[in-house]
Amino acid sequence: MKKVSLKKSISLLLALVMAISLAVPALAADKNDANPVLIISGFVEYTLVDPATGASAFGDTNAIMNTVSGVLPSLLTLLGSNKTQADYDTFCDTALPLVNQLFDKIACNPDGTVKYPDVTLKAQTKGSLAKLGTDYVMQADAFDKEIILGLADAVGADKVYAYGLDWRLDPLVVADDINDWIQMIKAETGYDKVSLAGVSMGGAMVSAYVAKYGTDDLSNITMISSAFTGLEYVGKLFTGGVSIDEQGLYNMIDQAVSTDILSNILGSTDILPQAIGLVDELVAAVGDRVYSECLIPSFGYNPGFWTFVPADYYEDAKAFMFARMNTTEEQKATFEAKIDAYHNIQANIKTILKDAQKDGVSVAIISNYNFQMPPVSAASSMTGDQVIETRHTSGYATCANISETLPASYKNSKYISPDRMIDASTCYLPDQTWFIKNMKHVDFSNEKNQCEFYAWVMTADKQVTVNDNPDYPQFMVYNAETKVLSPLANIRGDVNFDGKVDLVDARMVLRYTRSMETLSDVAKEAADMDENNNVNALDAKAIMNFYAGIETEDNTPSLFTTDSVTAENDNDILAQAQESTSGLRETFEGVVGQIGEMLPLENAAQMKRILPDAKDVLDALPEITFPQKEAETNTEPEADAQDATEPETETATETTTAAAEAPAA
Repeated sequence: MKKVSLKKSISLLLALVMAISLAVPALAADKNDANPVLIISGFVEYTLVDPATGASAFGDTNAIMNTVSGVLPSLLTLLGSNKTQADYDTFCDTALPLVNQLFDKIACNPDGTVKYPDVTLKAQTKGSLAKLGTDYVMQADAFDKEIILGLADAVGADKVYAYGLDWRLDPLVVADDINDWIQMIKAETGYDKVSLAGVSMGGAMVSAYVAKYGTDDLSNITMISSAFTGLEYVGKLFTGGVSIDEQGLYNMIDQAVSTDILSNILGSTDILPQAIGLVDELVAAVGDRVYSECLIPSFGYNPGFWTFVPADYYEDAKAFMFARMNTTEEQKATFEAKIDAYHNIQANIKTILKDAQKDGVSVAIISNYNFQMPPVSAASSMTGDQVIETRHTSGYATCANISETLPASYKNSKYISPDRMIDASTCYLPDQTWFIKNMKHVDFSNEKNQCEFYAWVMTADKQVTVNDNPDYPQFMVYNAETKVLSPLANIRGDVNFDGKVDLVDARMVLRYTRSMETLSDVAKEAADMDENNNVNALDAKAIMNFYAGIETEDNTPSLFTTDSVTAENDNDILAQAQESTSGLRETFEGVVGQIGEMLPLENAAQMKRILPDAKDVLDALPEITFPQKEAETNTEPEADAQDATEPETETATETTTAAAEAPAA
């Protein structure tokens, strides 16, 4: 019996040892997987609600329409007047109180405290996505809901937390609230570290948290399209630099409708120039009243809004805005202390992030580019994501202006983007800063691989760099139609560097050959389809052939780099080309006709000036869409041959960079 008992005991002991040895790795694997993630949302991403009405306190459609209806009669009166100083003052007497009423519920007191504390976020409950459910995110109207859902797929809904931002608050007060959330997350999940990410204005709040509480509780810091160094046009606005950029307005219209036809038509009618002129006259006549009676009461006392002022504008902004504030010295001192505290953080954020890296925190910065910025100041020429300039979301990359490339003096290096629009070497963290071309501010999608990229950098267990993942290099391009994020490469024929070869590229080449448009050196390289160092009509034709899926006898190379474009079925592409070209002509003629009916005869006649320009690329496709013009194309090879033998006329000019040296940290 003793022997049997001993054998049983040894067997039980061995079984216990084996069970423990198997359990330890399992427990370790569970503990060492991705840390929980807390995303701090941005400006107006979560709705502020007026409890008295139940409606949105900011941006309510009915309230906006009522304001417009109230202002419109006085505006029409101003337009019909002699526009004297008295006329402008009369307009302000009516319009400014109505605008103030629109923004009243989100305003702050002169000391920076919230004017209406009972106005609160529509959805702000502590808890994981698993606890609250995906309906919570959808209910919040959060722009970043797709990235939240993508993270849930990557790490589990029980480890994803979304913080709705009340953007009226002092950032240092928000930092206290973020700390409460982080302690709650650690307690709920049992993890010692939390990955912290800031989207848009949320990046400023992440900066405030890290400066106040350090990094002991953090594993990752991620800035996504973040305003952590401010916004250039807000800096201009807070120093009195309001002006409407006419070309920028046209660019924004083009990007909204994906064609320049509408902006050409509007430009030919003088409608926009007249409206822009009125704004300029209004600012000159009553600009101080607009600031002191409207802008400052609505936004100037908001300490959160001051996070948008870049460091190199800050002192001038205080001098300009404080001189127009209606406040006591005590209120001004209290308010100044609040905004100074944050701007001391902003001015030192480079050091703060580098110190975080030294503490073992993985830091990543993600910046978008190639979109027109709001055309409200001279800064609108800077490339950005439609909301924040790339210079600021990247921590001071050197960027070419919109639709331009860096000057030839910028030599190729590992930090220069393939399209020569970005020099990442001047970033705060050049090896941890990624750039996404053709992605709007918070245009997140969880359909394909985009959110996988964000999840990768936000959950990395060590510091990652732009060289660590070939799928996600420093420079990428986003296709909003297919929702695919891919490495950026120069595509032969992609003259405007939008990641695709289409009729727009052919049009640019045709205009260049007629000295109607300039091309940068890298754009000419992309346009030179036959690689003979001469851009002419043959190259435009080759681009159209490529777009239509027509193979050329000389096997013209289609790419700078391989596997950047996947060939489709020739017949499918030809059908798409025919449909696209036909649709473009119908759209053009339809828009011209509709606008012509709305305009006086003399203005409608002006539109004829743009017809030849808008039809350039359409008329250059006789074999695809317009067979009745085939006779004209019989002489084209001879004309093209002549063009090909002529030396190229240099029409490109050196562009200037939009970015200056970053302010000293």
